[in-house]
Amino acid sequence: MTDKTLLIQLPCEPKQVREARKSLRDFCLDLSFSEEDIGNIELALNEGVSNAIDHGSSANRLMFIEIEFMTRGKWLIITITDHGGREFNPEYYERITLKKDWGHGGRGIYLMKTIMDEVSYVFSPGHYTLLYLSKRLP
Repeated sequence: MTDKTLLIQLPCEPKQVREARKSLRDFCLDLSFSEEDIGNIELALNEGVSNAIDHGSSANRLMFIEIEFMTRGKWLIITITDHGGREFNPEYYERITLKKDWGHGGRGIYLMKTIMDEVSYVFSPGHYTLLYLSKRLP
């Protein structure tokens, strides 16, 4: 299979999560993922995009996030970049996930790490945060 790439830019609005999921589903059409796998990857994408909009860009509608879908060899790679540049400690949120019993939220990083093969962050404080997600192709 030839590697392919799709880059989309979306305004920082919660309703744009639906557009991100649609783009992922279209991108994965010929990648041999099961319907269950695609649904799980959509869930991880949903968490990453929601966090980028809500936390990274503070839902500022004048800002945009970029989402890049790629295949490289035997891997699906997704990057989500926000331009708020707010640094945080992902390990902290992952550690408290299993102990937290109040309110909603706070479990997205744990969920993404459960679904995807690799999850990592690149921070450029004051400029951007990039979330890297990868999943081995079937």
